[in-house]
Amino acid sequence: MNKYEKWYAAITERAKHRSIDGYKESHHIIPRSLGGLDDPSNLVDLTAREHFICHWLLTKMYTGEAKGKMINALYMMRAESPYQRRYESKITSRIYDKLREEYAQYISKLNTGRVQPPEEKARQLAAQIGRKRDPFSKEWKANLSKNHKSKNPNYNTSHSLETRKKMSDKAKLRTYSQETIEKRAEKLRGVPRPKQLCPHCDQMIAVNTFSRWHGDNCKSAK
Repeated sequence: MNKYEKWYAAITERAKHRSIDGYKESHHIIPRSLGGLDDPSNLVDLTAREHFICHWLLTKMYTGEAKGKMINALYMMRAESPYQRRYESKITSRIYDKLREEYAQYISKLNTGRVQPPEEKARQLAAQIGRKRDPFSKEWKANLSKNHKSKNPNYNTSHSLETRKKMSDKAKLRTYSQETIEKRAEKLRGVPRPKQLCPHCDQMIAVNTFSRWHGDNCKSAK
């Protein structure tokens, strides 16, 4: 028995002889995916933290296909969505990195050489947007064509000088809150942009804004 098996046995054995007041989760000592039964002798109540630790230990205890199943089970315990967030606790970056790597290898091996049936793909697409649809139907393809951006009257056209001037004047009068300014600055921090010298005002200007406010458009040039 290795150290992981000893730790696992200690947690599950202790759980058999105590009761938990408050939130608890039922755990199969021998996982169901490995043949474990829903028998009371194979079930213990654990805290959320103990439950997560036990599933992490299971990934260390098994090898081969069984290990892949345990990695998948642990990864699903960390799954989050707008409707689900099981655990507020964090795991270390090293454990998470290892888990992601092993999970990717498991999924890759599982799907190698497998051709996804069209109906399965349709179900996945329907689940993503919360409504049923058939992406292979003529109706669906016609709807895509109807709403394509090329149907927009402004698609692939250029604005008149008068319209462009109105848009420019409106943009110059636009103001931003301090919070918005800080958020935009935060995104740009740590990403130095190359700068270019403006020959008219002798300032080093970031290349992404140079052509708009400097060079031929520089106020000093005018």
